[in-house]
Amino acid sequence: MRILVTGHRGNVGSVVAGHLAGLGHQIVGFDIADGQDVLDAASLRRAAEGCTAVVHLAALAHDTAGPPEQIMAVNVLGTWHVLLAAQAAGVAHVVHFSSAQVFGTAEGEHLPDYFPLDDAHPRRASRPYGLSKVLSEDLCASFTARSGIATVSLRPVHVWQPDSYQQAELGWQADPGSEWTPYWEFGAFVDVRDVAVAVEGALRARVDGHVRAVLCADDMAASALSLEMATRLAPEVPVLRPDYYHADPHRALVDCSTARRLLGWQPRYRWSARAC
Repeated sequence: MRILVTGHRGNVGSVVAGHLAGLGHQIVGFDIADGQDVLDAASLRRAAEGCTAVVHLAALAHDTAGPPEQIMAVNVLGTWHVLLAAQAAGVAHVVHFSSAQVFGTAEGEHLPDYFPLDDAHPRRASRPYGLSKVLSEDLCASFTARSGIATVSLRPVHVWQPDSYQQAELGWQADPGSEWTPYWEFGAFVDVRDVAVAVEGALRARVDGHVRAVLCADDMAASALSLEMATRLAPEVPVLRPDYYHADPHRALVDCSTARRLLGWQPRYRWSARAC
């Protein structure tokens, strides 16, 4: 396929674009690093011409990445421009990068209603970045209902690079409390290489309508067992399926069933196998 990849020079986008290129796809990049702005709707339409799919990663990826009005403009209006460009090009698939921050449970904002957190969890984000992703997901859903073009909103938790495992382990050795201070992220992470495979699955899947799928590694990055950590650090959060952890006590406190079922996704990289 000829695929437009926005944000292809970013930490995640570069890995995604490289993975897709390695599969034989032709990548059309669109990145602010090259002076290409998703707020420029005409440029996006030109870039999308002749493409059969779009992978949209371009965003201001944290509350600290810019003022709130700029985060909303780039992440929401930028997504709308991408969708319009996709429709004008007649693409078959749009893969949109959302975030697990839509749930409003990141960086101490709120505790989840339950463990394991899953795609059915209410979206309670109220800070600029998470809220921008909530609105972008809804844009994708409305766009699909109107255009008939399938959209998949991927919701990765904290995306790790290959060297993130060692950095985390060394950091905890130097300061054990840094694992949960100033806030605990439930040990949730996903390897950037697994994220790239999820995009591959989203492009291949026969998806009807709009899909939202959280991405997380199979196990949690933690110094203790999953339920032990949950009991210690979030005792008020119920574990709906404690038997879920009998076979694998280190199993993640995030459930990726949607991505597995609809995208055929199986994360490869685990905290427990970090030496590999």
